[in-house]
Amino acid sequence: MPVVREKTNWCGWGWESMRYDFRGHRDYFLRWIGERLGVDALGTRIPPVAPGSIELPAIRLGPSDLAELGAIAGGDGALFTDPRTRLLHAAGRSLPDLLRLRRGEVPTAPDAVVLPADEAAVIAVMRLCRQRDWAVVPFGGGSSVVGGVDASDPSGRPVVTLDTTRLDRMTAFRPEDQCATFQAGIYGPDLEASLAVRGWELGHVPQSFEFSTLGGWIAARSSGQQSNQYGDIADLLVSCRIVTPEGVIATWDGPVSAAGPDLNQTLAGSEGTFGVITEATVRIHPKPAMHQIQAVLFPSFAEGTAALAAIVAAGLRMSYMRLSDEVETETYLKMSGPKLVQDAGLSALRLLGYRDRRCVALVGTEGEPDTVEREVSEAIAIAKKHRGLSLGASPAKNWHRDRYLHPYMRDDLLDAGIATETHETAVPWSRVAAVREDVRQSIEAAAAAQGRRAHVFAHLSHSYPTGTCIYFVLMYAVDAADPVGQWRPIKAAICDAVVRHGGTISHHHGVGLDHKPWLIHEKGATGLRLIAGARRAVDPTGICNPGKLIDL
Repeated sequence: MPVVREKTNWCGWGWESMRYDFRGHRDYFLRWIGERLGVDALGTRIPPVAPGSIELPAIRLGPSDLAELGAIAGGDGALFTDPRTRLLHAAGRSLPDLLRLRRGEVPTAPDAVVLPADEAAVIAVMRLCRQRDWAVVPFGGGSSVVGGVDASDPSGRPVVTLDTTRLDRMTAFRPEDQCATFQAGIYGPDLEASLAVRGWELGHVPQSFEFSTLGGWIAARSSGQQSNQYGDIADLLVSCRIVTPEGVIATWDGPVSAAGPDLNQTLAGSEGTFGVITEATVRIHPKPAMHQIQAVLFPSFAEGTAALAAIVAAGLRMSYMRLSDEVETETYLKMSGPKLVQDAGLSALRLLGYRDRRCVALVGTEGEPDTVEREVSEAIAIAKKHRGLSLGASPAKNWHRDRYLHPYMRDDLLDAGIATETHETAVPWSRVAAVREDVRQSIEAAAAAQGRRAHVFAHLSHSYPTGTCIYFVLMYAVDAADPVGQWRPIKAAICDAVVRHGGTISHHHGVGLDHKPWLIHEKGATGLRLIAGARRAVDPTGICNPGKLIDL
C-alpha cells in the first residue's frame, strides 16, 4: 500500500477512477430522483474545479522548522508540504467537506504532513509540536464524515497533520489468546489479509472499510456491518498504545479488570483529542466456514421493526440485520433500473397485501454451516410471525456486492447537482417510529424553507436488546450559490429532532466539528467537564485535534 495514495480522489470518495454505475441505469435514476426533487438532474452538470487552480493557505512553518520536523519524523519520505498532499489532508469526506473542495474553497490546510515510520518518531513529532505550540491532527484514512480530521485550529496555530499509514504492520499474532496486535495505521483490507493467511479474521467491516484504519476505527468508536455478531470496535479492543503530549499511555492487555475505570473505553471515541493511537490489540476469531443472508419483505416498517426486535430478543446473533423503510426500498429498486420481471413480481405482491409501504430486510449470519442454517431459519420463522415473506438470497447478493460502492454515489449525484447527506442515531425500540417521523418532517420543513424538496429514507442496523441504530439518508438539489450555508439548517434540523427523542447524536460516525453543539444533550454539562478534565490531563495546551469533540 503506497504511503500517500497516489490515485485517491482529492474531492470525493475513494479512488479517482471509481464511480457508482447504478448498474448501467444512471440516466434512469437521475430522471426519477429529479422528478422527486422538482429539478432536471439529468440535464445538470456541475463538475469540480481543477485541483491545480486551488490556492491553499500559505505555509506558516519556516525552512528550519520543516527541516527539523522532517528529520525527527524519519528523514526522506516522512515530510510532505506539496500542494496535493496538503489538499488530501485538508479535510475528511463529509458533505460540507465535498461541497467546499469541489468549489475550490479550502480555508484551512496542514502546514506540513508527516508520516512517522514508528512510535519513536510519533513521540518525537509530538514532543516538538508541544515545544513549539503547533497543533497536531491525527490522520488515518481520512474518511471522517463529521469534520473529525479538518486541518484547523480555532486559535490559529500552525497545523501538523500526523498521517499514521506508515504504521501498517501486524506486530503480534496470539491465537491461543484469540487476539492480534497491529500498528494503528493499517487499512482494513490489509489487516484482514494478514489474518486471512493464518485462517483468522477480525470481522470489523464498516462501509469505509477500504479507506479507513484501525486507529481511526478506535478514535471514532466505529461499528461495522457485522457488529450484531461481533460487537463494535470498542467491544473488540483488548488494549492500545496512544502517544499524548504528556507521554505514552499503554492500556492493560488482559481479559477483564475491576481496577477502576476502563481506559480502553475512555480512549475509544476520543477522536484524536487525547493523542495519536499507534498500536492496538484486538479480539479475533477463526474465519467462518460460511455465511448466509436472506431477504425478507414486510408489509410495513412497523412490522419489520417488531420482527428485528424479536430476533434480537430471541438471542440470535445475526451478523447482518438491516431493515430498509418503504422509501429506501423503492429508491434501491430505482437504482437498479427498470426490470419487467421485477415489476411483474411487485405487482403480484400487491395482491398479497405488500403495497406501497412494503419494506425489505436482510437477515443473515456466518459461522459453522449447521449453526448458520439453524439461526437463519429461526430468524426467518420469527419474521414470518410478523408477516415477513422470505425472498431468498438473490436480493441480498446485490447489496453484499455493492456495499463498499455506495459512497461513490455521492460524487456522481453531486456532478448532477444533487446533494446526499447521512445521519445515524440510536434509540430504544419504543422510540424508533417517533424519531423516524420527526427527522423526516424536520428535513422536509428545512428544505421547504429554502424553496426545495427533500427525498428522505432510512434503515435500521446494528440492533441491540434495548434498541437499534436508525440511519437516515437524504437527497436534495444543491444551491450552487451557497451550498454549505444551505446544508447547515438542514443538518441542525436533523440533530434537533434526534435529541428531542433522546437519541445519541452519533451511533458510529463520531462527533467531530459537525455534531459538537449537540453533545451536551447526551453527556450533560458535568459529563463534558469530566471529558475535558481527562483531556487536559494528557494535553494541557490543547494541541491534539483542537476544536473537535469538545472544547478545553
